[in-house]
Amino acid sequence: MAPADGRIILFIIIALAVFALGRRFQHMIIMRQVWKQSAKQVMARKESANNAAKSMIGITLVAIFVIWLVLNLNRVM
Repeated sequence: MAPADGRIILFIIIALAVFALGRRFQHMIIMRQVWKQSAKQVMARKESANNAAKSMIGITLVAIFVIWLVLNLNRVM
């Protein structure tokens, strides 16, 4: 596999990570809006929004790791 092929695969992985990150972010925003609209039923919706925020942090850490991995692998290639 040529170095260019490795970069293409890495960029595909980055694209998938960014897509997943965007979907989680969109889910978090929607959950926050729903939570604000129904402040009287706050307990269940707040828990859901907090879980979405925790997922967002986890996906962000994964994306940062993938970007770090790409930067280090580009030095090797």
